[in-house]
Amino acid sequence: MRPHSGHVVMWLGILLTGTLLTGCTRGDLVASIHSRDAGLSDVGDDSPPTDAGTSDGGTPPDSGTPSDSGTPPGDWSTYCDGQGPPIIVGDTVSGTQVCGGRLAEQTFRQALCTCEGLALSAPMETDAFRSASGPYQPGGQGGDVSVNGAFFANDSVTVGGTLRVGGTGGIQLARTLSVGGALQNSGPLTGSAATASIAADARVRGDVALSSITVGGILTVPPEYTLGPAQAAGVRREPVDPITPCACDAASQVDVAALITHHAGDNDNAAISLDAAALESISGERTLELPCGRFFLTSITGTGRATLTIRARTALFIQDGVDLGEGLTVDVQPPGELDLFIGGRVSVAGPLLLGSTAMPSRVRVYVTRSTVLALSAGSTLAGNLYAPGAYLSTSGDADVYGSIFVRHLEAAGPLRFHYDADVLEAGAACPP
Repeated sequence: MRPHSGHVVMWLGILLTGTLLTGCTRGDLVASIHSRDAGLSDVGDDSPPTDAGTSDGGTPPDSGTPSDSGTPPGDWSTYCDGQGPPIIVGDTVSGTQVCGGRLAEQTFRQALCTCEGLALSAPMETDAFRSASGPYQPGGQGGDVSVNGAFFANDSVTVGGTLRVGGTGGIQLARTLSVGGALQNSGPLTGSAATASIAADARVRGDVALSSITVGGILTVPPEYTLGPAQAAGVRREPVDPITPCACDAASQVDVAALITHHAGDNDNAAISLDAAALESISGERTLELPCGRFFLTSITGTGRATLTIRARTALFIQDGVDLGEGLTVDVQPPGELDLFIGGRVSVAGPLLLGSTAMPSRVRVYVTRSTVLALSAGSTLAGNLYAPGAYLSTSGDADVYGSIFVRHLEAAGPLRFHYDADVLEAGAACPP
């Protein structure tokens, strides 16, 4: 992979953001398509619609008709001014509406959440910061980790927040474990040569068999299990209930497919004369610059490279996934924010480059399909990835600015999570 603005990202997913943009005006309603083969095409604004990839210059097929062609929907101005509801997404089954910011608050509460196990053969660290307060600085308190399966670590692990492990296999350590918050473990905590340091309370539903363990709060272990050498503010021998920290069951998962289906017919494509097939069959390089609004694409496919450029408050719904031969770049820079939902698989032979480390809380990624996701050496994900069906593997050093929610994670190289806690306030502007 090659560098891009200091970081390279291999990712699978969907982006969802929910912060507010100010200063957006009617004249901003313009989309541009740049192509090495077709040149530049602008659509929208106050001029008559152009072809912009449509067959007749009018309302593109399969793009929905929320308003007359060239005219934004009634809530467009308030949406772009930040006065109206942040991305409101409808559920076609129940008919209810969900505010995107509140959805993000509920989904991305940990730096890392895995529906199955977590296996590490290299060091892992998590910390936290707030992008609204300035650039990332190492060592900030926070960055919780939750694992529904067993947790195996062959190298040192430092968790800046709370560590929760739901698997009956518990935690198996080879070196050191440092937890800046509490520990909740549904199984044993073992490692004959390993040590653990827990800043707050620790609850372990199994044997505690380490070289040493230090607990700043209360250490609770059921009486039927072995408790080795331990230093704690207090020790309790009482039952410990098992936990399932990540909401991975089908009933709890985000219904990404329903949201995409809803916005296939409720979008702003007609206002800018955007063809839903504008990024199909790409050869060479093609760039789509989207204005403020909510847009729908059937897919992003071809043998070439695609770039999505976002500088405003934008949502994009992709029905059938991404399949590209040379790479995909999603360039989101302040004051831009993007909600990107992808309904199908994502397969990109070249690099996938995502986001800005200056604003990861404003980039949220939602994936609906089960797949394999690889982060190559030196990768950085600058956003929040929700892919509860994905198998994620890393082969080298990897930095994540934001958070990851996946089915399974294996890391062969050092893995660092820098959680942007501003995502926990993404729903502040949502309606009651």
